Amino acid sequence: MRRSHLQCGGLLLCALIVAGHTSEAAAQFGKLKKAAGQKAAEEAAGKAAESTTGSACIPARPPIMVDAVPLTAAQMAKINAGLDAEIAAAATAKQEADKQDKEFQERQKAYDKAYAEYDKRNGPWNECARKVSDEDVAKSDATNRNASGQGDAIMGGMSQEDLEKLAERAQAAAQRVSEGKGTAEDRKTLAEYQQVMAGIQGRAGAAVAAQQETQKYQQGSDARVEAKCGKRPVAPEQPAQAQSTWDVVSAAGAKAAGVPASTWRQWREDQLALATSNTVVKADKGGEKDGKDGASGGNDAATMNQQIKATAQKICAMKKAGVPM
Repeated sequence: MRRSHLQCGGLLLCALIVAGHTSEAAAQFGKLKKAAGQKAAEEAAGKAAESTTGSACIPARPPIMVDAVPLTAAQMAKINAGLDAEIAAAATAKQEADKQDKEFQERQKAYDKAYAEYDKRNGPWNECARKVSDEDVAKSDATNRNASGQGDAIMGGMSQEDLEKLAERAQAAAQRVSEGKGTAEDRKTLAEYQQVMAGIQGRAGAAVAAQQETQKYQQGSDARVEAKCGKRPVAPEQPAQAQSTWDVVSAAGAKAAGVPASTWRQWREDQLALATSNTVVKADKGGEKDGKDGASGGNDAATMNQQIKATAQKICAMKKAGVPM
């Protein structure tokens, strides 16, 4: 069959030459040869890229030799599993994202309605609460002044210095009385001291009671507001945004890798960078298996290079499926 096509092509060319269209036929034949040559060159370039980077979708470049990378071989294996999951999820990701968006729109409508109702009740409630609060401030100021006055009156007009002097005289008088040497003046001093201290203790008790009353009144503010204005309206919760197509794809990758979304995105970025840059991990003769902070060690170099190449081989499928790089 191929030979018959070539024969027909030759006959057609001869016919064109005989008809006086030699130059035009030669030009058409030249274009066919050029197109065939260009396709062959592209195929050769693809094979060359695949031989150096492991993927025909990555430009050919010499390998970058490194001693360590920020991922372990085990993490790379999880990343490749996640990339496979992303490729599989890409086919239905848009439908899932559209579904979530539709559900979000419904939740948003319900939220807008609930918020309008909340806003309608919240304004009058705030006004009512403000009035109660103003009344509380006025009464609280009065109770504070009373408590402060009670505190100032504790000493009954006596200074601290006078009280201390009286206490010293009373102590000396008590000593003489206990020794049987007390006088009428000593007994008068003791009676005066007891009377002064009784007054101080009584006024101190009243001051403490006034302070406690003030505190109790202030603590009851919320109860008074609720009693007069009702329970405070509670704002509805804003619905969570729907996932984008990329979010759906990425979530599938994170789930397959068994890590949180933030960790997955960082791992993914690191691994794709290694694959597209044609990074090769050098073997470490020291024999350490894992470096600090989870960085790679030399004994896993061969395994890691296999995983990097496996990632490179997935890039064509990722691009075809529309998975973001």
